[in-house]
Parts: sequence; C-alpha cells; structure tokens
Amino acid sequence: MSPLDHAPRQREILEKVAALEAAHQPVTTQSLTHALLLPRQNVRQYLLALRDKGLVHYEASDRQRAVITLTEEGRKLTERSYPVLGTVAAGHPILAEGEIQRYVTRLEDVLDLKPGDFLLTVSGDSMIGAGIFDGDLVAIRPSQAEPLKGEIVLVLLPDASTATLKRWNRLNGVVSLHSENPAYAPIVVRATSVEIQGCLVGHVGTGRARKSMPLPPA
Repeated sequence: MSPLDHAPRQREILEKVAALEAAHQPVTTQSLTHALLLPRQNVRQYLLALRDKGLVHYEASDRQRAVITLTEEGRKLTERSYPVLGTVAAGHPILAEGEIQRYVTRLEDVLDLKPGDFLLTVSGDSMIGAGIFDGDLVAIRPSQAEPLKGEIVLVLLPDASTATLKRWNRLNGVVSLHSENPAYAPIVVRATSVEIQGCLVGHVGTGRARKSMPLPPA
C-alpha cells in the first residue's frame, strides 16, 4: 500500500516536484505555488506532510528559498513502472502467463514506452536474428489491430492456450508466424484462430554473455 493512496493532493505535489527535478529546474515553495495554482500555505502544509512521510527533503525554517528534493523513497513512488507478466516463447509456443512477476522502472531512456505497455521475459532462441535472446525482456504495446507485414507481434493461440513472439504475415485467411532462426519452421494457422495481443516496442538485453554464432567458412 502506498503512503499516498488516500492523499491525492500530496501525490500531485510529489509528482510536480519530480517533474521540475527532471526538467532541471529548482524546486521551491514558490515554484510549486505557481505551477499548481495553490495557496502557498497549502503547499507548505503538503510539503511538511510529505517530509514527515520521508518522501521529500524540505527545511521549513527557510520556507521561501529552501530547495525541495525527493528522497529515495519519494523517487521510487514517482517513477513509472512496467509490469513483467511472465514468459513469452521465442521458440515453440509455451503457456501464456498473465500474473505480474515484478515491475521494472527507468526504461523510458532507452525505449519509447507508454502507460499500459508491459514486459515479458523471452524463452527460447527463435528470434536471435532480430537480436532477441533467451532471457531478454521484450516490451509489448497492447493492440488487437491488424499488424503490418513483417511486424514482430505477440500472438495467442487460443486452441492451445499458448503465446508466442513472431514476425507476422497474412495472406487472405491464413496467418504465418515466422521466426528469426532458420532452425524453426513457420507456424501456419487460420486467421480466425489467432488472437493478437500486441506489437513489439523494443527489447532490453539481460546483460548475459551472448554465444557467438560460428562464422561461415571463407
């Protein structure tokens, strides 16, 4: 339970502090008053409450000039987080998991993520040609719209209750799901039996050493 679950105004103040910090602007009582169009005394009261909860550094003795900063706990509360919803197959289809395993933050610096996006852990080696390796995290943007040809998508095969990550191709009423590894044959199914879960936004390597592919003979 968050310490701000029942304090929406305090959360608003905290998020504004985070936004001003991110913009490299000094955060003072005066700047918050102007940004939020609130009475200065109200802002001070909210800041004192946030300080008492350990979410901001705020010295009330020098109220007008004191620079307000987030504590580590305050920073955690204002970071946007994305759920890791289990494992997705990059190989043979495996059971689709829907339970949140953990949350990951600070991904906006490397991926164009939006609220509602989620992450999955890759299992298998069928997408290594696209640079997606076993154990990597893939970011998925939920969508049920028809993907573009060649787009990497997350699809659910309802008849088998399985999910997989593949390149999409559709010809009339038939869908073929292609790997990025010649060891895997395409999965060919009727379009009516495939449920599109979302499209790949990007992926993050786990930092594990990659096994190099052998070079072809000269």
